Amino acid sequence: MIIAHLTHELGALEACSLTCRSWYIAAAPHLHNTLTLTGGGPDAHSDRRLEPLSKIHKLGLIPLVKTIRVGKWPGTSCWFIPQAFDRLSLRYFSALTNVHTLQLQYLEIYRFIPDIERYFGHFSQTLRSITLYDPCCTPRQLSHFLSLFPNLGDIGIQDAYEYVPCATFPVAELVPFSAPKLRGRLALYNTPWVEIWTDLIASCGGLRFRHMELRDSANCTPILFEACAETLETLRFNTSEGTFGE
Repeated sequence: MIIAHLTHELGALEACSLTCRSWYIAAAPHLHNTLTLTGGGPDAHSDRRLEPLSKIHKLGLIPLVKTIRVGKWPGTSCWFIPQAFDRLSLRYFSALTNVHTLQLQYLEIYRFIPDIERYFGHFSQTLRSITLYDPCCTPRQLSHFLSLFPNLGDIGIQDAYEYVPCATFPVAELVPFSAPKLRGRLALYNTPWVEIWTDLIASCGGLRFRHMELRDSANCTPILFEACAETLETLRFNTSEGTFGE
């Protein structure tokens, strides 16, 4: 009961975990709930930024991880790409099978296609929420990626921008993996791509979001309003004057 009151107080949880074995067992799931991968700073080598995977594997903490955050330091290049994974780091990353939340910054989705299932497929049954900051891809690649998670309920996308590399995987081969549930919250910030939602509506048979927050994504507003008219409970969006309404 004491530990339950301290779930957001990491310092107190660490102190409790040193008290005795039973307190450590109670505190450990909260202490190791979130895995953050950012590297050690601008000078860190990209091939060492996945070292925490090896450490938590040795400590037997992989089953406790429920949230993964991937980021990068300002002014550094994107490092979370297929080339960053060696055989062991991919093995440890694939062992994270209890994850329900992904928060990914600057994910260059196009680099993972067509093998995206190899790197993210182990999240398919457990993932409930995904937030993408500055994803780099085409709209079809993004909807293809989201369809990998059939139990996905919440989506957040901020500042998506389209990038089409010289060698693009054929659009016709980007077929949906599944029909995500999409029954929770949708938050869009500066993401005007309508194609994402037309693709997901076609593959899911419609959208069922209960809560939406739309900012600088006016192109998507009509199709999202129509698709979620029967399920929407709360709505927050910016008007043409730049203010917000609910």
